[in-house]
Amino acid sequence: MEPSVGLQKFLLSCGIFAPLLYLGTDRLAGKLLKGYNFAVQSMSELSAAGSPVRSLVVLLNLAAGALMIAFGVGVWRASGLALLPRIVGGLVIGNAAAGMVATLFFPTRFGVRPIFASPGVIIMFFSVLFFVLAMVFGALAFGGWLRILSIAIPAAYVLLAVLRYATVAASSGEAQSLIGTQERTMSYSFLGWVIALAVYLLLKD
Repeated sequence: MEPSVGLQKFLLSCGIFAPLLYLGTDRLAGKLLKGYNFAVQSMSELSAAGSPVRSLVVLLNLAAGALMIAFGVGVWRASGLALLPRIVGGLVIGNAAAGMVATLFFPTRFGVRPIFASPGVIIMFFSVLFFVLAMVFGALAFGGWLRILSIAIPAAYVLLAVLRYATVAASSGEAQSLIGTQERTMSYSFLGWVIALAVYLLLKD
């Protein structure tokens, strides 16, 4: 196997390693933090300033972020001169980089609801925007079962958002906050899509 081919396979394989590390970190840290509720508490609380598990979460998430950036580079390299797959690779890199910056330099405060206009919240908004756009452009860039998946996941986001607001409206806004469930539904599904993209490109090669 040529070195360049081996490197490319490693970069694309990072699209499997990174999501698994993100998922494992979230589950492990949530279990270690006493009293933490996955359904109602935000994922950012685990890495918040003052959180007992912040050091662990930051270390593992930075490692996962580096692997995700490596995967984005792999997607870019696999694209040749095609524009749309390159955009997907760039958005994957942007998502990981924004998440790393927000976690490392602009953490929320443990036990305190984050301010909407704070730098950390704004950066994480762009991180989410990047991963949604990655799937949208993925639907345009790739075919077959990956295109179907790339359409289905963002469509499910829209449906879940509509159902969520309808539920809150029906209960006069008294419905219990399920921010943890909402965040994890979006985050985990994106990570699943990244694994699918990695497998798609590895099989294509």
